[in-house]
Amino acid sequence: MKTLLYQWKKHLNESVFYVSIDQIVPTEELGHGKDHDCPSEECERKIQSKMDQMEQGVFKPIEVCHQKPVVTAKLQGDPSFEPAPKSGQDESFYYVLNGHHRLEAAKRLGMNKILVKRVQT
Repeated sequence: MKTLLYQWKKHLNESVFYVSIDQIVPTEELGHGKDHDCPSEECERKIQSKMDQMEQGVFKPIEVCHQKPVVTAKLQGDPSFEPAPKSGQDESFYYVLNGHHRLEAAKRLGMNKILVKRVQT
């Protein structure tokens, strides 16, 4: 049944799929896209909340890309920054764009595979 649901979902939206958690790399320069420092007490609360949600079966796919983002949170708005063009070649792992806390929660829960949504950057 799970395989059927996965196949149906795959045809519905081919950019959403399962991937080994070992192939997902946090993009720490993105600052998690949040307005707090990590690690912190607030970060720990968010991770615990995500773990609770996952244990209840609620999991939003982590947004990833196949090439390292060239404009990171630290460089956004810097008028002197000129990003180098991407090679256009996919890497063998995925960078997290949105979902750093979900990734950490999944690791702590011992998950082997995780649902991701591949987006273009």
